[in-house]
Amino acid sequence: MALRAQARRRLTLGGTALVAGGLLAWDLYTHQVSSFFVGAAESQQEAGEPLQVEGLPILRPGTLTLGEGRPTVAVAASSDAELPQPSPIDAPLSYAQVDALVRRALELDQSERSIRQVIRPEDWVLIKVNIVTNRGNPNSAYYTDGFEHPGQITDLRVVKSTINYLIEEVGPRRITIAEGGAESPRRGEPGFPTNAVDDGWSASYPEFDDLSYIKILEHFKGRATLVDTVDLNYAPYRREPVPGGALQRLGVRVTDYSGAQFGFHKEGTGTFRKDFIMPEPILDADKLISIPAMKTTIYGTTLGLKNYVGTLASRAYGDNTSKAQHYQNNPEQGYIDLFAYNPAAYTIIEGLWSTQGDGPQWGLNVQHNVIVAGGDPVAAEAVANVAMGFNPLDLEALYLAAAKGYGTLDLKRIQVAGRAPEDVQRHFVKSRGGSKRGFFYGRGIRRWLVAGPFAGGDVAAEYLPAEAGLRPAEGQEAGEHTWQRVEHLGYSAEVLELGELHGKGSEATSYAFTLVESPTAQGGFLWLGYDERAKVWLNGEVIFENPARRAFVLAGNRLPVQLEKGENRLLIKVSNFNGDTGLAAHLVDEDGDRLLGIEFLLPGEQLTAVAEAGSALPELTRLQPNYPNPFNPSTQLRFELAEDAPVRLEVYAVNGQRVRVLVDGALGAGAYQQVWDGRDQAGGNAASGVYFARLRAGRLVHTRAMALVR
Repeated sequence: MALRAQARRRLTLGGTALVAGGLLAWDLYTHQVSSFFVGAAESQQEAGEPLQVEGLPILRPGTLTLGEGRPTVAVAASSDAELPQPSPIDAPLSYAQVDALVRRALELDQSERSIRQVIRPEDWVLIKVNIVTNRGNPNSAYYTDGFEHPGQITDLRVVKSTINYLIEEVGPRRITIAEGGAESPRRGEPGFPTNAVDDGWSASYPEFDDLSYIKILEHFKGRATLVDTVDLNYAPYRREPVPGGALQRLGVRVTDYSGAQFGFHKEGTGTFRKDFIMPEPILDADKLISIPAMKTTIYGTTLGLKNYVGTLASRAYGDNTSKAQHYQNNPEQGYIDLFAYNPAAYTIIEGLWSTQGDGPQWGLNVQHNVIVAGGDPVAAEAVANVAMGFNPLDLEALYLAAAKGYGTLDLKRIQVAGRAPEDVQRHFVKSRGGSKRGFFYGRGIRRWLVAGPFAGGDVAAEYLPAEAGLRPAEGQEAGEHTWQRVEHLGYSAEVLELGELHGKGSEATSYAFTLVESPTAQGGFLWLGYDERAKVWLNGEVIFENPARRAFVLAGNRLPVQLEKGENRLLIKVSNFNGDTGLAAHLVDEDGDRLLGIEFLLPGEQLTAVAEAGSALPELTRLQPNYPNPFNPSTQLRFELAEDAPVRLEVYAVNGQRVRVLVDGALGAGAYQQVWDGRDQAGGNAASGVYFARLRAGRLVHTRAMALVR
């Protein structure tokens, strides 16, 4: 069944129009989340005869869509001098102060995607709050460790203030406060605890001006705008395909190495999810506003994207209110899939009462009087992460959301109105998760040049001459082998499985090489995991060598390093007794955050900026690897133009038959992205198999292989 009102709220053009202007920064390209990809299935030739097929519409660079442009994110803090009653950033606030703070954040956003612009008088607006715990239930995790945890839930003062502002400035026809959290069931409904005093809707919170959601409804009773609530646990529901294709896989095999993060799975196992059973209010509302609290989790932070976990119709699965269906051993993919059903038109992230440490339900309360707001959900979350002391490039969920076109991850392309997030930054304590859940580990190095296997397991032996000075290129000879590009970008991405590449069963050694570009000379740590023996060079100097055998432990070695300004050469040699070699590496600060400003590149690649004033244009015209690959049902094709050129981007089957024309027209120099939805020119589903994306730009033709798996 088609999703009602989806066409109204969609700001992207799906698989039929070019999302141009360099949607993602180079770093996002080089760390794109994908399936295991080895090498460059690519050919290059001179262009031959033109193919006469009518082209599809193209969006020119600079056209504003959900994933491009320069989104605005507003940052306001209680210490702002412009407020009527400025207060320290960690001080208790009255409702009047909170209201002024929320209004300041919303007014700071004067962009085309401000809350005043994206919400219309005719809209039914859902405000998705977080009621993960319930003060009215004595057995709730709200009372974990014997004290109350108001930082676990959305501050009700922010919700009330936002509704007031919307009614005054826009006047939508209906505003519904929505939640389906595990401890929010209404009194009298299935799942309501027998010993509870209040449900999640009637419980009052002293820290939030003694508000409850029922009291908020009473405050707005009789207004022209209908204000109500919906408990998504009990709302009508229907089964719908995941819009844009699922990221989540079902039936995966879980990774079991020491330190493995909960949710990581064996690459390529399981099958892509087809659908979710979703509450009808989520499917049918015109707009959704996400209002989460700032909290930490095993995956880094839990903000506007993860707030969508509460949108699942769990009871339809027979799971009561558990929300277990979104986990399936890859929960970040799961909640980005849930986000797809009605992506947030606006996000308001509040830190007034927050959670740090082993959150979101077991951490410590924090007062951090900061509001982050914006119409780009990825950009808003990226800025909020900086305010929480995280590097947003470490968060898998942000890459997943940006890759599906929900927003902008590159901080250099985000305009911040109000306070710089660094100026109101608090370094939230990270989740360590416990022994069964691993610990927070940012997105490590995921693109390498590799060579091997070489017979023998002695890391002191030189299998390649002049190891310390190596700066290889893709395709260059490496003894009896060649240097091969590897992009290990799936959900087992922290481990480069060299044994899978080079075979198993005998003692063998492999090399892995990458470049680290640093904007400044800076110190940090190399978090290294390997099995069973390893030797590491940085800029030709040995910084680690262990000839003894040891089992793989994620970040098992934390080595101090000093990066030079500009290019740094990182070479890792690993040996394993039975050839089942693997490694994982990340360059971080003392707290485990990716070092500021660093880029992971391969030789020959340049730091190319998106097409905007003052930035560099691509030096080469080329078609990049698609994401994901293999894919089902859609994939993203990225290409770069070094100069203005007529462009055709087409899909061919292995028998040479043209399946689809994706782009046909003249384009300016810059970076581009195009979605293929797995359909042919007539709109039918293409069959499973290998296809070729062919970019024809001027007289150059680049081709890459893709695998569609139905």
